This record gives sequence, C-alpha cells and structure tokens, in this order.
Amino acid sequence: MYGLGLPKIDVSIVIIAARFSAVLEESLAAIAELSGPVIETIVVLDDVFESADGTVRYLASGPVGPAEKRDIGARSARGDLLAFIDDDAYPSPGWLLAAMPLFENLDVWAVGGPGVTPPTDGFRAQVSGWTYAAWMVSGPARYRYVAQPARRVDDYPSMNLIVRRSAFEEVGGFDSTYYPGEDTKFCLEIVRRGGQIMYDPNVLVYHHRRPVMRGHLRQISGYGWHRGYFARVFPETSRRVPYFVPTLWALWLTIGAVSVIWVDQLRLLYFLTIGIYVAAVLVSVALVVKDAGRFWLGVAVGPTIVLSHLVYGFRFLGGLAKFRR
Repeated sequence: MYGLGLPKIDVSIVIIAARFSAVLEESLAAIAELSGPVIETIVVLDDVFESADGTVRYLASGPVGPAEKRDIGARSARGDLLAFIDDDAYPSPGWLLAAMPLFENLDVWAVGGPGVTPPTDGFRAQVSGWTYAAWMVSGPARYRYVAQPARRVDDYPSMNLIVRRSAFEEVGGFDSTYYPGEDTKFCLEIVRRGGQIMYDPNVLVYHHRRPVMRGHLRQISGYGWHRGYFARVFPETSRRVPYFVPTLWALWLTIGAVSVIWVDQLRLLYFLTIGIYVAAVLVSVALVVKDAGRFWLGVAVGPTIVLSHLVYGFRFLGGLAKFRR
C-alpha cells in the first residue's frame, strides 16, 4: 500500500475555477481560518491572476476542463496530502483536523465528507439542497449531502476529497476523458489498486447549490448521463440498482400511460404505483417542513423531486446508450 508513515503530514489545498469570484473569495476566507497542517493553498484559474495575498498561489491553466485543472494544481503542490475542494464550497473549521486520524491507517488512500448546503443560500438554492438531501433523490448516497455515520465508500465527489499524494501519483491523476464523472473514475482506480476511501461526517464543507429549476436540472442531467455511461463501462461502482430506479420509473410512467389504454389489467397497477409515489413525495415534503421549519420550502421540494427523477432517468438512459450529450 502507498502510505506516508510520517509523524507530520503537510496538506496542500487545491481549488479550481474558471475565474476569481465571490464564492471563491468566501472559500479562501474560510481556509485562512483553518486549524491544521496547511502548508499552501493553490488556486487554478483559466487566466493569470495577480493578488497581494501571499498565502495563496494562483496558477493559470488556460481554458481546460476540471480534471486537467486539478492535475495542474496537484502536480505543483508540495503537500503529502492533496485536499480538493470546489470553488463554490468552503470548509468547516475542523475540516482537515477531522481527516488526519483516518490517514494513520496506511490502507486509507483518500477521505471525503459531506457537502452541506450553507444556511445562507437563497430560497431556490435551498430547494435544490433539500432535494439532494431527500432519500427519494439520493437514496444510499444521501450521506454526500447531509452528515451521516462514518463508513467506507468506493466513489466520492471531488468537491470534498482529500487524497494521499502517493495515491494520486499511483492512479495517474484525474482522467480528463470523463466529465462529469472524472472523480468517479479516479476513485475507481484507487479501489482497483486496493486502496480504501473513507467517509467521515466531521470532514465537512458547505457547498452552494445551483438554484432550481434550470441550474439544478442541468446538473441533474449531467449526473444522469455520466452515471448511465459509467454503468456500462465501469460496472464495478456504477452498475447498481439505485442508479437504475429513476429510469425504470420514468419508463413505467410513459410506457404505462399508453399501455393502460389497451390493457385494462394494467390500469389498477399503474394508478396504484403513482399513488404510492405521490405519497412518498408528500412524506419527503413533510420531512423538509419538519426539519427546515419552512412550509413553502418543503412545498417547492415536492415538484423538484419529481422533475429530478424524470430528467435523471431519461438522461441515464441516454448515457447508457451513449447518445450524444
């Protein structure tokens, strides 16, 4: 196994973005307050950026994709650990300190934690965040959006992923062939080599959401397409029943709606399943109202769940068949 075996572990934080922005500034401000072994913060932007802040190193990548940007930042870093975080996310104060004990196990190659919706996000972004946090949408992967018990995982998003440098070098960095989904491929290469990826709820960042509906559904669409494609080419971590459920539901809704016109025996089953689905959505709405304490937020989550299922379901089918995006 690739491990450090060192009494002191230095961390390089790597952030990628197209350009400097208010959310990136927020992220850097939170990083400046971190406790832990941070030796440098690297920001990779499209163009050259000059700053008087000597604690941050800016690199220019040109107009390349996220995978290439992360590789550029990582290969320029000096730390034993590479802490990847998105520019629209900012860490909790104990982010790195919570991760350090996990790396005492040399079999652990990477550590991730939840990306929780910031309480300061606006209403439409909150709707997106609570939609992702709903079990009906994220299922067994709900721990990515809300703090859940620690566990071993085999696929984790790079919005909050801390990786041993040795592991990064072993797998060859991020594969720019795949986007979105380069982080899924990266984690798969870790698992294929026998490395472990651990999830800990205390390794927490706050991740801004794309507001409903356009931004949220565009992101859901990308997730659906890449997961459908990966289900075919990388079955080890992507050919799993929960990823297929929205597609099966979308197909049942459309094909069943036509079939019940001619097949009377299907009519009762069709409307019964719709009734069960609506009831489940209403339960999700009630849970949001209860947990968030905001009635209209819960109400808005209901249709967002329905549209998320349909968009993801059909785009998954396209990725599975590898239609053009």
